[in-house]
Amino acid sequence: MFQSYTNKQLDNIAHDNYEVLRKYCQTLEVEGYWDGVKAVLKQSIYAFLDVYVQTVLVKLALYCHKLDRDEKRFISELPDINMFDIDPNEPMEQRVLDETDKIFSSPPILLQLCGLRDLKMKTGMQSLFFDALLNIQLAMAFADTNKTNLVAAFIRDYYTSVEAFFGTESNYGAVVNERYIFKKLCSEALADSAANLKKAGDSFEKYCEISAIEGTPIIPSKVNLKPEAPSREAVAIKKIVNTEPEEQPVNSLRDASDLDRLLKELDDLVGLDAVKAEVRSLINLIKVRALRKKHGLPLMDMSYHMVFTGNPGTGKTTVARLIAGIYRELGILSKGTLVETDRSGLVAGYVGQTAIKVRDVVNKALGGVLFIDEAYALVNQFSNDFGDEALETLVKLMEDHRDDLVVIVAGYTDEMQTFLKANTGLTSRFNKFITFNDYSNEELIEILRSMAVNAGFKIDDAAISKCYGIIENMNETERADFGNARGIRNLFERIVINQANRISDLSDPTVEELTKITADDVRK
Repeated sequence: MFQSYTNKQLDNIAHDNYEVLRKYCQTLEVEGYWDGVKAVLKQSIYAFLDVYVQTVLVKLALYCHKLDRDEKRFISELPDINMFDIDPNEPMEQRVLDETDKIFSSPPILLQLCGLRDLKMKTGMQSLFFDALLNIQLAMAFADTNKTNLVAAFIRDYYTSVEAFFGTESNYGAVVNERYIFKKLCSEALADSAANLKKAGDSFEKYCEISAIEGTPIIPSKVNLKPEAPSREAVAIKKIVNTEPEEQPVNSLRDASDLDRLLKELDDLVGLDAVKAEVRSLINLIKVRALRKKHGLPLMDMSYHMVFTGNPGTGKTTVARLIAGIYRELGILSKGTLVETDRSGLVAGYVGQTAIKVRDVVNKALGGVLFIDEAYALVNQFSNDFGDEALETLVKLMEDHRDDLVVIVAGYTDEMQTFLKANTGLTSRFNKFITFNDYSNEELIEILRSMAVNAGFKIDDAAISKCYGIIENMNETERADFGNARGIRNLFERIVINQANRISDLSDPTVEELTKITADDVRK
């Protein structure tokens, strides 16, 4: 029977499958598969996912000779961040077309990493990742059913371009055809696919059994789950990606739940002991509340919105992203994504526009956390300012979506107290406060060491001692302007530039010379 989807349903299907891709990216990141790539690209795996998904969708739209407002809206709104700054109301910029051409013709890094993990962990993440990406393409394309044949042709061509990086027993090419596309679109399979893919996880053999049921998405039934030796594709993957995660003992992070992984990531952050304790107390409270509900005991009203106070560069955004994932695993939020904004993203310059901007940002954040940095800037500063309108609209939407939206506001301690008093609805909704203290000198040095290791550098003891001296000798004003971890990143970037200038005249520098940072590279 023909399955008809509304545009809203197609948007939901795309977002659900995008969350599947994010989940797999999170697995790759946590297990260390992204580390080698990150050292080269200097980009998070989630930002790279946004870029890659947008690239594939742009190429699909161009292939089908239709890159109109609806397609551009879909492409710009699907990822967490509109990496190419695509405006649905404006022509596609040539720079975007040039960049997507370059990315699309490059090796598919994320698929490669999935394949590398499959070989090592004996799973089928690569095929699952590809299927979720395929579902997103179908969701965008099905808005124009006349494009179905072209879509099938594009997907076949796309598969051909990445086929060399799939496992040797993958038979995706045999099933990606017009009949396969038609079957997906004309049944409930497309709508259900994300849920099945997310449930699949590492249980790929079980998922293959589920996929055999008529009406569900067809994916390769044969996958090299127990390879005798690395294939030529695996060798190619290792050469390009240049990463090989270390073996981990049984019952380690790889065997832990997603919640355990998030907590491990939280615990691995430098410093922030008080923050970690507050987050764990909150988790315990939520767990006990769920148990009380299970046994029919009375429940107190509980707000999950939070206020983060502290100076810049103290890890507020990083912790907010982790809390979004933790809330998802605890069943508080459906997606666990993080949408960041500030005053400029919420307040407009003309009457009536501010409420629209706030609604757009909140709608994008539904199912996850809306993180508002420097939220105190929303408090009216001038008589013709629209900050009050933004706050009133935000408070109403927080109430309307209280079951699937968490708002975290952040800023300096004193200013945030003023912010909460600006609207009576804020005080009752924000009753959880977490203070982010400044990092100590030792913690800042530890952060510096971590940045260097992640970027493939080795800092000698003399350089470390000189960095410590720079930090220790700052006066109060200089320390306030330094910005904690942000200041350390700026310092590290200057050090890397100085090191590059120092060794640039060497005719044939060794690996040690390319990676070593000395005291000569450290200058204030």
